[in-house]
Amino acid sequence: MLGKKGDASSIILFLIIIFFLAVSFMVVLFTNDILFNVVQTTVLNDSSASISILSAFNTVNTVTVQGGFTLMFAILVIGMLLSSFLVRVHPIFIFLYIFTLGISIFLAVFLTNIYQSLIESSSFVGINASGGTMITYIMQHPIVILVGVWALSMLVLFGKVLIGNSSSGGDI
Repeated sequence: MLGKKGDASSIILFLIIIFFLAVSFMVVLFTNDILFNVVQTTVLNDSSASISILSAFNTVNTVTVQGGFTLMFAILVIGMLLSSFLVRVHPIFIFLYIFTLGISIFLAVFLTNIYQSLIESSSFVGINASGGTMITYIMQHPIVILVGVWALSMLVLFGKVLIGNSSSGGDI
């Protein structure tokens, strides 16, 4: 099952991977925030290197983590589109794809609620405001993103079947 490309369950796998990436990157932001506070409140703050250390932590929290998550998200979307392009599926299977979209939307509601309760916990409240804006935006709008990625994937998957067969004049 894992070796198949463009199968209907790829949208569910996409959602689960995005959720675990979001939680992992929020844990990285949480860890960096703790380390930032340690450097800022201890003897290390008195050293000449403390300014560069604190600015490096700030850069990681605001730019690197956001860019890394966005890059991973873009790679997953492009991977799904390429996977849809590489397989040939009969149009009768669109009902299976619609069914898996429904399951993934149902799952997205639960994962969004889990993520929302995570970032609203007392430990992560400051983290979300300082560095998790893109991650939080994607995790608060997963249904719109899922439907958009699914629609693009279906256009690629079933559009090439119709275009390829109309030029050759053969039956589907």
